Amino acid sequence: MVACYPGDGTGYVRHVDNPNGDGRCVTCIYYLNKNWDAKKDGGLLRIFPEGTAQFADIEPKFDRLLLFWSDRRNPHEVQPAHATRYAITVWYFDADERARAKEKYLTGEILNGFWD
Repeated sequence: MVACYPGDGTGYVRHVDNPNGDGRCVTCIYYLNKNWDAKKDGGLLRIFPEGTAQFADIEPKFDRLLLFWSDRRNPHEVQPAHATRYAITVWYFDADERARAKEKYLTGEILNGFWD
């Protein structure tokens, strides 16, 4: 997935990439933002590791590769970006979990992306 935030204060709300066992195990984000200034441009990825009140802010600097678990262990959000912000995201899938998720989808056990 390629994401482009237009720099008008757009961000992305706190979420989990794989809340319901769809097969995604590891989220990999590669940043393409040359000369990024977090103080001026914002756009930090904020991760809220499960089981702690702390969070980690990651600057979307050029040529940075970030990997984290895709499940509920790592809720995250994108803070408002005030410059055009680019990122490429790919996921590593667990084949067995993905097959189970597909089967549940095909048999109607999943409605609108959520488990019954």
